[in-house]
Amino acid sequence: MYLSKILLDPASRQVQKEISNRYELHRTLTAQFPQESRENIGLLYRIEMPDRQVYQPIRLLIQTQLEPNWKKFVDRKLLTDRAQVKEFNLNFTEKTSYYFRLLGNPTMRKKQPDGSGKRVGLYKIEEQENWLSRKAEQGGFRVLAVKLTDLGLIESIKQKNSRIYNIKHLGIQFDGILSVKNPKNFEKTIIKGVGSAKAFGFGLLSLAKY
Repeated sequence: MYLSKILLDPASRQVQKEISNRYELHRTLTAQFPQESRENIGLLYRIEMPDRQVYQPIRLLIQTQLEPNWKKFVDRKLLTDRAQVKEFNLNFTEKTSYYFRLLGNPTMRKKQPDGSGKRVGLYKIEEQENWLSRKAEQGGFRVLAVKLTDLGLIESIKQKNSRIYNIKHLGIQFDGILSVKNPKNFEKTIIKGVGSAKAFGFGLLSLAKY
């Protein structure tokens, strides 16, 4: 697995265009691996915006299963510094604790009159905490402590078959401490991410030593 940290230039018009439409950003990142399928790439990413009162780069964290090459970003002068790429191995043990950060899209499927299921956002804090607890149980870990930050509705545009769709996702940032319960399931969670809307920058579970 590889984790890249890219510092994007907030003064670049191209950067502003990319981050304002996260679906297109996902396509841009995927295009850096032209010979590979999306499944092989295993792309997860998260945008971390700086304080608007301070001129700072926009941090873009990217996780891939394949070694990346961000030369095209350098050539297009989108970065303020060279990309940092770190290889890491997935080797977890039961009861090991980590600090974590997750940009999640807490949702549930609600049955519609026609029998179909529509994904709807969970806006109450208790619902959001329960959503994370369910994902943790499925994903082989337990949440020991967590702080929620509401980032509001994150908007994107998706074009399909000559039609343009305005898409909004509820963004909740979860910061806290977790403990590994099932190492194999937890490894799958790190690889696949947590929750829905991964093409829009959700689901990357970042860890740091506790």
